[in-house]
Amino acid sequence: MTKKDMYKKKNHFRLKLLIGVLLLSGTIVGNIGVAFADQDINSLLTNWFTKKGQESISAIENAIATEKEQQKIRLKEELQSELKNSAQLLEKYTKEEKQKRILALQQYADKLIEDMKLENNQAEKQRIAADMDKEIQKAIKELEKIRLKGK
Repeated sequence: MTKKDMYKKKNHFRLKLLIGVLLLSGTIVGNIGVAFADQDINSLLTNWFTKKGQESISAIENAIATEKEQQKIRLKEELQSELKNSAQLLEKYTKEEKQKRILALQQYADKLIEDMKLENNQAEKQRIAADMDKEIQKAIKELEKIRLKGK
């Protein structure tokens, strides 16, 4: 490569660099000029913060609504599970209590039956004994009559 070619390349590079810097500067100055022309920095920042704040609030509200729906579904599932569990426990408790009450009633009825048998037997025995006592008293009276006649 010759000196002339190197000089051309160097100048060509410088020219490209200069054009790039000018374009970048023009873009920056143009945007700043538009910003200053329409509004001042304070209102630009206020508007930006307001917009971003509203976007944030909207994002938070959406997240809360989504989470609320998920939690509702979760609560419904848990409630159904708990109701099923409770129904099973209540059914078991009812069976056990029913068995206890039936057994207690059967035992009470057995006791009443036993008491009736004893009372009937006892009452029958007392009646028979009373009848025998009457017969014995009758027999004794007749024997006394015979003894008294024989004297």
